[in-house]
Amino acid sequence: MATNSLKYTTHEGVERTVPVDTVRIVRPLTDEDKNKAKESLKENRGIDIDPSRINVRIEFADKTSKLARETVDAFRDQGVGLVNLGNDRYTPAINITAAEAFTKDDADRLKGEDYTLSQTFRAKVETRAGTVLSSATPTQVMDRRAKALELDQSTSKKSGPQSKPA
Repeated sequence: MATNSLKYTTHEGVERTVPVDTVRIVRPLTDEDKNKAKESLKENRGIDIDPSRINVRIEFADKTSKLARETVDAFRDQGVGLVNLGNDRYTPAINITAAEAFTKDDADRLKGEDYTLSQTFRAKVETRAGTVLSSATPTQVMDRRAKALELDQSTSKKSGPQSKPA
């Protein structure tokens, strides 16, 4: 069984544990992203961070986000199966409840609401933390979800309590 929590370390060094079903997106940060985050935090909040100490941005269901020191692989090592939705955007496999085609009508409707779609999306992915767009097809998303859940189960079996044969 997959883990129900995600542990991460903030840029300040504070260790936090959050319910995995509140995690919407995990996105690895490029060097450019790290520098933008540093500049933004300095300008908007007066916080000075060392960009070399952060690796990912975690976006939550309420659309807030936190910078974390861990990597995507470190989260997987915790037993959190992450599904690549395309363009280095990951969501926890156990959060995915459905995926459907993202149509031209959907794109037109979003453009009418002043959204700028900078990439081609093929699926709307329903998660416990909200809807996320994906460049993968609905079938690819669900296949990746199944694979991530299988890895979660095999990791849990290895690290979980072992029962003795009767």
